[in-house]
Amino acid sequence: MKKRLGTLFMLMLMVLGSFFFAFKPAAAQTGTTVDLTPNPAIIYLNGTNSQVVEVWVKDAVNLNYFEVILTYDANLASVDSWAFGNFFEMQLGGCVRNTNTPGYLWLACTQLAKPGKSGSGVMFKMTMSGKKAGVTPLTLDKVELANTFGYLFSPAFTNGTLNVTYNATIKPTTLSGSFSLQGRTNNSGVPVTLSVGQYASQGPYTVSTTNVSGSNLSFPSVAMDVYTVSTNQARYLNITPAMGRQIALLASGNVLPPLSLLGGNAVWTNNEIDIFDVALVSGEIGEISFDPDADINGDGKVDIFDLALVAGNYEMTSAIAYAEWLQ
Repeated sequence: MKKRLGTLFMLMLMVLGSFFFAFKPAAAQTGTTVDLTPNPAIIYLNGTNSQVVEVWVKDAVNLNYFEVILTYDANLASVDSWAFGNFFEMQLGGCVRNTNTPGYLWLACTQLAKPGKSGSGVMFKMTMSGKKAGVTPLTLDKVELANTFGYLFSPAFTNGTLNVTYNATIKPTTLSGSFSLQGRTNNSGVPVTLSVGQYASQGPYTVSTTNVSGSNLSFPSVAMDVYTVSTNQARYLNITPAMGRQIALLASGNVLPPLSLLGGNAVWTNNEIDIFDVALVSGEIGEISFDPDADINGDGKVDIFDLALVAGNYEMTSAIAYAEWLQ
């Protein structure tokens, strides 16, 4: 009887030992680290005034949960938004904690019905903007990870630094111009965009025209650089980025050549006035309820004046219409 009890006791120890062994962390987890990239991060107040900071996990083993508390000086910067990175397969609903208040970000999120993740990647990323010049630590007050067995551990981590400053190489300047819309007396609302600058990498900048006579477009503060100019006006032939119309902005006196956008591009995604535009406008003439793209001149109805714009510019393209503009 004693022999049987002894054998049973040994079997119980073996079972319990295998149970606890299953919940031991994998050896590779001792090398798991968390850090911030870039470090230091830099925000230029006279530039785009934003910086994406990524929170990386490296050499992870079979993870499906993270909890991070990050603090910083709210007088100098803010976390405008955050998003998951490429490491976990998560949805916002998988976060039991999602707190983003000035100077304080607390996230606790888990994968739902997904296999554990191993390797390295971005857990989440933050878009930060600056308020005034200065340097603030990006402090990881808490970092905890968990694997699919529920084992919770704190990896080694490295805090970051954010430098909110001014870029001395970025010199502000202005740009003005005069844009009009064929067939309209109100020339406001034309979206004009300057691409990301070729050298200082500032931008893009987008400004809409106003309804004033003469110069009705104003970029009040852009970096001196070379930009590609484009427009995006519904139902009109536009200057597209692919046309490569560039302007070099100097310290002062930057003015775009006057431009009148031609109307009639009812199907306005192709920058060509063709039979499809004719069909759309002619099919909507006189209708009380109509496709708004058929109202070329924006006067609230579709009539012969809209069709005249299409017919008068039939077979016209942006490349032909604006061949000489900004060349």
